[in-house]
Amino acid sequence: MRHPLLTDDLHDAIIVTPTRRLSRLLRFRHAQQQIHDGQQAWKTLDCLPWHAWCRRSYEQVALCSSSRSLVLGDKQQLWVWLQIVNQSGYRQQLLQTPATAKQAMLSYQLCRQWHIPIFPDAVFLTAEAQAFRAWVSSYEKYKQTHRCIDEAELPDLLIEHVELLQYADRKIVFYGFDSIDSQQQRLINALQEQQVDVQLLETGKRNKNTAVYEANDKHSEFKAAACWARTKLESNPDATIGIVSPRLKQVREQLLSHLNAVLTPALVLEPLQQSNQVWSIAQGIPLIDYPMVDCAMELLALGKRKIDTNTLGKLLHAEFIKGAQSEYAARALLDEAIRQFGEQQLSLKSFYRFAERHCEYQQENILFVQLIKDFEITFLSHPRTQTLRQWAVLFSELLTIFGWPGERGLNSVEHQTLSAWHDCLAELGKLDTANIKLDYSAALSQLNRIVTDSFFQPETAETPVQVAGLEACAAMHFDYLWVLDMQDDLWPEAAVVNAFIPNICLHEAGVPTANADTRLQQAQTMTGFLQQSATEVVFSYCLQDGDRECRPSPLIQQRQDRKLTDNITYQSPQQLIYDAMQIEQFTDTQGPEISDDDKRVAGGSVLFKDQSLCPFRSFARHRLQARALSLTDIGLSAAERGNLTHRALQFLWQRIGDHAKLLYLSAQELQRLIQSVVSETLKQQAAEQPETYTERFTTLEQKRLEQLLAQWLEVERLRSPFRVIATEEWQHITFHDLELRLRIDRLDELADGRCIVIDYKTGLASTQDWESDNPSDPQLPLYAVTSEHEIAAVAFASLKPGRLQFYGQAEDAGLLPRVKVDETQSWQQRLTEWQTVLQRLALEFRTGKANVDPVISACRYCDLASLCRIYERTEVLDAEAYAGIENDD
Repeated sequence: MRHPLLTDDLHDAIIVTPTRRLSRLLRFRHAQQQIHDGQQAWKTLDCLPWHAWCRRSYEQVALCSSSRSLVLGDKQQLWVWLQIVNQSGYRQQLLQTPATAKQAMLSYQLCRQWHIPIFPDAVFLTAEAQAFRAWVSSYEKYKQTHRCIDEAELPDLLIEHVELLQYADRKIVFYGFDSIDSQQQRLINALQEQQVDVQLLETGKRNKNTAVYEANDKHSEFKAAACWARTKLESNPDATIGIVSPRLKQVREQLLSHLNAVLTPALVLEPLQQSNQVWSIAQGIPLIDYPMVDCAMELLALGKRKIDTNTLGKLLHAEFIKGAQSEYAARALLDEAIRQFGEQQLSLKSFYRFAERHCEYQQENILFVQLIKDFEITFLSHPRTQTLRQWAVLFSELLTIFGWPGERGLNSVEHQTLSAWHDCLAELGKLDTANIKLDYSAALSQLNRIVTDSFFQPETAETPVQVAGLEACAAMHFDYLWVLDMQDDLWPEAAVVNAFIPNICLHEAGVPTANADTRLQQAQTMTGFLQQSATEVVFSYCLQDGDRECRPSPLIQQRQDRKLTDNITYQSPQQLIYDAMQIEQFTDTQGPEISDDDKRVAGGSVLFKDQSLCPFRSFARHRLQARALSLTDIGLSAAERGNLTHRALQFLWQRIGDHAKLLYLSAQELQRLIQSVVSETLKQQAAEQPETYTERFTTLEQKRLEQLLAQWLEVERLRSPFRVIATEEWQHITFHDLELRLRIDRLDELADGRCIVIDYKTGLASTQDWESDNPSDPQLPLYAVTSEHEIAAVAFASLKPGRLQFYGQAEDAGLLPRVKVDETQSWQQRLTEWQTVLQRLALEFRTGKANVDPVISACRYCDLASLCRIYERTEVLDAEAYAGIENDD
């Protein structure tokens, strides 16, 4: 399509635009026009955005003058401002130094653009304005000392040396500027005084139809815009369509999800086929949000000598590291093992020790471990403090060790991302203007700030549908345009108060954002530009945005020709397929039977617990080996705290041995014994988890365990004579053709030779766990019916503070404190009943019963819901018995 600006008399002109996107579009339209006219070669259109044109013009001035200054880019300016703010006396009063430095830099640029003096004596200054004036003074002294300038003062230098600009025979066209600041106007005036032909062109009027669309909510508004764009594109494949939002940054992901679903549904199946894309977006995202760059920053963070286990898991699964494909399974197993280890973060030394044990157990070497070792060797071979330029070189060297960005070929987006990363490293090196030496953490922090502040959007071919914010769509021409978010609370945008510049100075300089009146006038002008930028325009708003009720902006009500009431819908391919399908239903609840040659199964007594609670859970965990990754947190989990208590009691009873010695020991001797046992327990655990067991944490755990063990031994003193014959002992048994490996917490022998089985519980304990045909904790019944000893009682030893006692069932009264005999049936009848229930569960497991049929409480803490899809069953979702299960997880 021939752009109205690209007439024959403007082909040789210098065209200056407010945005890089508009410059790129004009060059593209010019090339299209030349191809359409049959040209095989042509002169590239001289079209530049404002800042790039100022930089090129300064280069021309510098070549003709005797002096040349270094031009500071935005990242370099921010670095200087950050140093100034950090070294000032106001540093202690600031909460966010980087954000303050950035706002001060932008305020300084605003003062330069509108020629605001800093500050007249008659103007009252707040504390913020006084700090800003001091920082500006330091900044200008820095520029003078280091003979450098910034981009904000380039136009003033061009005005000062305008006679050196060789534009007398060139026409300069300013196109797409909705407003001209005073700095730009002074430069235009200076050029015109030098007889340079300068023109300010408006975009022209194209509108023929303006409509307003009312949506119920944001979801409906975005979907309507996407469906409308598809409808226009189907009716006119050569049309140019724009979708604009004043807050594109906030709604970017939500809007793009609707555009992908409606305009490019095929990308769901082929996400890397970007050639099929029919839309593009002008709003980028921080470079660090791209997976490749995020991986690079996580790798470099290894130089801090400690690594979070969740971050380590990300790196083990990252595809941008050498060996990612060949070692995928091995690295996944290492990730699982590290999560089960329980540490929230590991030092590199702890990681090496753990990884080597894991590799020895798995009988294979993992390249990832060697890569981290090579990283550490290279890291330690360099000085602890270096300049930023040296750190930038080292960062690249460290990433090369890991083979970053990976072994597979990169697609177009990843190639552009890699180029943007190298630009950020170059920007880091450019900060080294004063040869300041920093340590590794400070240098990495600066790089992190650069990649976070760098908004990046990969360049693509021109597409029919273009998504942009208000600034990016300046002077853009479309056939059809949809403007989102036209609510009265979003448009006009609220005026932003500048804390560093007194409002009277902004008002006198004529800054459009100085007050509500000028802000309203600016919004009216922008609304007019939007309306005239396309032949057909739709302004839309929603009635409900979250919890807020919304109304249309007055600026669009006075411009509408009609109200768009059409039902804008689009039937997706997924919906068409779903509507056309013929559903065949069948019930699959039976897995394969366990063969006679495969009697050994993993899980022990937990197998019976899972089979009792839900047959599918037992099948998934013990036949399919399905399990979720462990989650790490600060301190000890409930399971880890329970294991610690188990180990301490194991060591304690190995030393005490029997009831008689317990009664024989004095209070002082018993206290010393408990202290020794707890110290030994914590020492062993601290060797395995050194990051968790700090000195303070170990002291607290020592006191907790000592108090708990002392209180529990008082309960044990009340028992009749016994001897501990086994603690935390593993046993191999065969039960109903299943070979199981069981571990019992403790086995006590009574004076008459009978035994008591005890299971420690640091949480809630109840004998109800053994009742019914589906016992929720059948470990003790299983041991009772399979043990070679004569079992006289089974009991939970509740170690929960405030509930220290035995809960169980016994053959005779008095065997355990507060444990009574069941008078409704004999002890032998109870054992026979347990035997029958356990045999049934074993038979169900062997024959492969795997139906999803949980008891009410089984799903509360189960991690297999996504595998069995229990919550997709209507009868479960609607049942009151399951209400609140998901919320309790």
